[in-house]
Amino acid sequence: MVEPEEKNPSEKKLQHLLRLEKLIYKSFLPWKTKVLFHRFLFPSSIEILKKDDQKKSVLFIAPNIPAPDRGGTDFRTSHILQGTVRAGYSISFLSLGERTYLASKLNNPDLFLKYERSIKQLPINSLLYGLKSLEKVLRKNPEAFCGFYAIWPKTVKEVLPIIKRYAPDLPIIYDMVDYHALRLKREADLFNDLTIFEKSRQFYLLESQLSKTADLTIAISESEKEAFLQDNPDTNMDVLGNFFEPQEESTPGPDQRDGLLFLGSFFHQPNKDAVRWFAQEIFPLIKEQHPDVIFHVIGENPPEDIQALHKKNHIEIHGWVPDLQPILRSVKVFVAPLRYGAGVKGKIGLANIHGIPVITTRIGAEGMGLTEGKTVELAETPQEFLEKTHRLLTDNTHWLRISEESKSFSEKHFSVKTLPEKIHTIFTKVGIPLDSFATKQF
Repeated sequence: MVEPEEKNPSEKKLQHLLRLEKLIYKSFLPWKTKVLFHRFLFPSSIEILKKDDQKKSVLFIAPNIPAPDRGGTDFRTSHILQGTVRAGYSISFLSLGERTYLASKLNNPDLFLKYERSIKQLPINSLLYGLKSLEKVLRKNPEAFCGFYAIWPKTVKEVLPIIKRYAPDLPIIYDMVDYHALRLKREADLFNDLTIFEKSRQFYLLESQLSKTADLTIAISESEKEAFLQDNPDTNMDVLGNFFEPQEESTPGPDQRDGLLFLGSFFHQPNKDAVRWFAQEIFPLIKEQHPDVIFHVIGENPPEDIQALHKKNHIEIHGWVPDLQPILRSVKVFVAPLRYGAGVKGKIGLANIHGIPVITTRIGAEGMGLTEGKTVELAETPQEFLEKTHRLLTDNTHWLRISEESKSFSEKHFSVKTLPEKIHTIFTKVGIPLDSFATKQF
């Protein structure tokens, strides 16, 4: 019999506080009183995990602690943290969201605690929650860290005033994740929406300003770097893409597979549009030729209209799935019908590393160096998606060729094994030292 894992006092306290918060928010107290209770019960926090460590750490800053099985950005962030540790650097982590906010957002404290325990096992020197925790640390010791690595533009916007006030000489690396202004402009152009265009303009001003303030700006691909430099030619930039674990097991062949798969968080607007477009205009054409094929949709937070597709005409909406391995080893074709977006699509890299042939648009494939007909199939119209899907469902020789080429390409260019050296190169550019206490792991 397996003994249940015992929660430490900090975890038990969080469970009790969350129950108390639910009671407060269900009460008839005025809203302002509820907010005051929240701030009293859940202040910003600092947890020191390595008290005797002699190295200064790089402070990674993100909206939340990584939940790598819930979205592409968290998946990438988790690998960057692991690669930094393997490169020999000491790290700390700041989540802008406080513990209770993140736990309540997941609506499952145990799941949140699983992610928290995971990041603590990296290991890290200290774990901070909330902006006030950063201010408290830097006010007491401006040299507590040797540099900052901030992920997402709004993250950098939040922490810059504190860093510039207390530690103005320490290097700041700004990781764009993707070029948000470009993504929004493409969406505005597609739907001819002036409101979205104005959001794009605002993000352009923000991203341009942040790139001037940071010591180094990180793009997720060479093509994204070139696009950003066209608009901001004086920016100091480097590239850090998506990375994946090579698969040790052999890839099941086409005769052992069936069905189509889309994967992506529905907090991301391009994913909503992609599934709607595919379900309405593409999948009905595929069903005429392949009436038994199933279209699987996996991703957190599907909106009501997408949930309503479940079990209709062989469409299965799975929502969030904690373990992707079974479906990644059983589905036959991966579809990514993205009509707008930016950056590099982690979903495509994940499919590639698992040897699943991908059909996507040029926007879906951009930034990865994929070759049409060799490592990816490209389609821009419903008819093209139909033709490429039909061939992969019926031509096993072609399926095997795409599967083997895409898997080999991904293992060569996007393996986590190459990540520590890339991290070391980036940190060296801004003067973050790999000091005498560290041992290089690459």
